Amino acid sequence: MHRLVDDLIDEILRFTWSSNPTVSTAAGIHDHDHRLIDCAPDAIEARLRATSAYRRELARLERSLRPLPPADALDVRVLLDSLASEERLLEEVRAPFRDPAYYLDEILYGVYYLIEREFAPLPDRVRAAAARIGEVPRLLRQARGNLSDPRSIPKEWVTAALQQIQGSLAFLMDLGRQVAERAGPAGPELENAVREALRALEEFGEHLRGHLLAEAVGDFAIGRDLFEFLLRTQHGIDMDADALHEFGLRLMMRSQESLVEAARAIDPHRSWQDLVAEWKSDHPEADGFLVEYRREVERARAFVQERGVATLPAGERLHVVETPPFQRTVTPFAAYVAPAAFEDTQDAFFWVTSPVAGAPPEVRERMLQDHLRPGIPATVVHETYPGHHLQLSVATRIASKVRRFFVTPVLIEGWAFYCEEMMAEQSYYQDPRSQVLQLKDQLWRACRVVIDVGLHTRGMQADRAADMLRDVARLESPSARAEVLRYTRTPTQPMSYAVGKQAILDLREQMRTRLGTAFDLRVFHDELLSFGSI
Repeated sequence: MHRLVDDLIDEILRFTWSSNPTVSTAAGIHDHDHRLIDCAPDAIEARLRATSAYRRELARLERSLRPLPPADALDVRVLLDSLASEERLLEEVRAPFRDPAYYLDEILYGVYYLIEREFAPLPDRVRAAAARIGEVPRLLRQARGNLSDPRSIPKEWVTAALQQIQGSLAFLMDLGRQVAERAGPAGPELENAVREALRALEEFGEHLRGHLLAEAVGDFAIGRDLFEFLLRTQHGIDMDADALHEFGLRLMMRSQESLVEAARAIDPHRSWQDLVAEWKSDHPEADGFLVEYRREVERARAFVQERGVATLPAGERLHVVETPPFQRTVTPFAAYVAPAAFEDTQDAFFWVTSPVAGAPPEVRERMLQDHLRPGIPATVVHETYPGHHLQLSVATRIASKVRRFFVTPVLIEGWAFYCEEMMAEQSYYQDPRSQVLQLKDQLWRACRVVIDVGLHTRGMQADRAADMLRDVARLESPSARAEVLRYTRTPTQPMSYAVGKQAILDLREQMRTRLGTAFDLRVFHDELLSFGSI
């Protein structure tokens, strides 16, 4: 890479990490582990000005040095698009001034990464966590000052934050009790910081309930112009909102037709909805929950290696654990936390959301029913092997600093969703019911496309979106509501699963046609993943 471009990219990355400490920790850069983000209005304005200035300077430099080598040109394009997206999101969505949960994400993820990833001795990580937690009262004071106009704050976002606070309190209390005991001299520092943070979180929750919840009337929709801008810049998608909506509707129709056929092969006299309702009684018990998921993860990993589906990178490590309390309300099923892009140790986490201890029996049973035993294989394929874990473990090892750090969910989620169907083609699923549930999940992802476009460009209300997930995709009502709350905060992310999968299928068909009998599935997968998460 040209030295001037390389130097500017390094400067932009250093700026990004210093101004976003939690993002820095997530990436495996540990120079700012002791801090939380500064959300004073003048600091936010300074970030916006710097982001805009860096975008203009990089664009000027790129024009003056054309043509750059292909890999360098790709890095510059990815970084320019990322800066442009960040600039408009800071200007128009203005999350620090409108989204209470923005602050909770900064705090809780910032602490979680420090404690769970073993990049340094525990006492060192605990000291950093204590310092970071010590900044919680300051950050939440800034939050209260910034969240001053209920006319711009969506009620859905206040609701999401209030739900998240309960899990946040539980997470920090557990941290103060359990981790402090193992942290040596750093333990008392952590306990003191947690005590003050808990008080600040409780006061923040009271402020949200007492002042914002009743008065918040803001609109979560970002509008067509910004939505389509993000499609182009964040995801590289040359499709407008209407075409995307039509794509989602067509996929819904195809998925429903395929579901009918798959269900008929099992029982020609019953609908897929009736069959799935019956299968909900076949689920792991609460005390053996993680055991079944871990067993399936091992089977998937062995299958990928034995069948030559893709090459597993050396040194990858995956921990199958319960979803932490602070994320349970927005992670009703399962999720994946990737290894740090710039860390030597490559620890990743597969979160599985088990029933809440102490919840009423009917609530626990309903949560267990979301984890149908024949549906576990597709979930594991999506989140672990050859899905998210394999792909993101490869991405952390590529040479490009830009493409290790800047990503698009169209590749990340598209790959994982593609893997669900590809593994069916490879005969991974042993139970015919798994095929029905994989198609049911495809219908869910099709609904996501329609809902994503609907919520942000077509005036769809959150209640109507939750009804679609419940009535069409057959999600349980609590899970449907949790999903939609997340969709309101993450425009263009929900559509990425189906759109990314289709792009991979189209590319695979092009390569198969071009290469004929020389086409090799593992080579195709390895080449695709070698470019990073773009």
